[in-house]
This record gives sequence, C-alpha cells and structure tokens, in this order.
Amino acid sequence: MTETMTSPKFDRAARLAVVQALYEIDVTDAPLERVLDTFAEKRWETLEAELAPESEYEDGELVVLPIPDQKRLRAIVRGTLAHQSEIDEKIKAQLETAEAFEQLEALSRVILRAAAHELIEAPKVPTGTIVSAYVSIAHAFFTENQPRLINAVLDSLAREIRGAGGDGAGI
Repeated sequence: MTETMTSPKFDRAARLAVVQALYEIDVTDAPLERVLDTFAEKRWETLEAELAPESEYEDGELVVLPIPDQKRLRAIVRGTLAHQSEIDEKIKAQLETAEAFEQLEALSRVILRAAAHELIEAPKVPTGTIVSAYVSIAHAFFTENQPRLINAVLDSLAREIRGAGGDGAGI
C-alpha cells in the first residue's frame, strides 16, 4: 500500500526524519544542505535496509516506515532553523529557568523545536496530533522522564501559541 502525505505513517516518517536531521545539525554542526542532501540520497534507504531484518510488527502486521516526502522534510528543517532563536525563546518561557533549556539533552531540544515550528506554522494540523507525534518520538528514544517533560512543555507551548481554541499563528 502506498502511503499518502496525509497518512499517519507518512507523518510519523517525516517527523522522525526531521528530528534526526535537526539532531545531526545540532550535534555535529554539519551544514544544513549537506545533511538534507544526505537524507535525500542515502540516509532513509540505509535506515530501511538496517531495519528490515528486525521486522517491527504492530497489530500483527509488518510496519515499514515510508520514505518521507523530501519537500516537507526540507521545509520543516529549514523553517525550524530559520526561526530557531524565536522558537528557543518560546520554549525557554515554558521552563522553570532559562538554564533548564541548556541542560536539556540535545535530542529533547530538537524535538521541542520541531514541534514548536509545526505548532506555529501548520495551523491546520490539530494541536493534539502534533503534540502526540513528537511525544511518541521522545518515547522511542527515552525511557525515563524526558517524554513526560516534552509532553508538559509542548502542552504549555501549544496553549501559548494556539490559545484555547487551537488556532495557530505565524512567527
């Protein structure tokens, strides 16, 4: 079955790729275009090949993440990086102290940044969908308190950005 751009599996793949690309850029200071080109040319295919022997099943069916749409991947990564300072300030405002932001693990910061970007720039996507998707990604990488922290910060951030009605507003 071919996944469409609006299917949950497609969205999961795209968001996972966004987080991975932002993490690589953040941790290695790699150039944006090189990271995006690597994702387009090699990264996802290599990941699928590595995961294939493991065979992940959900409800008795084999789960294979579709290749994320490169246009969407690039747009979210570029947008997140272009507005990173503003996004970081919004995230810091949700934490007890500004220092708490710097103490977050790099992966937690990029998850929060990507989610914040979507909350701001994708007003047609339901708030709950965005928050749940990024909390799910956090659960895939963390087993301790990080997913709970990310959920709490994103809930507060969503109320600030979208208000009680869930409407988005651009940066």
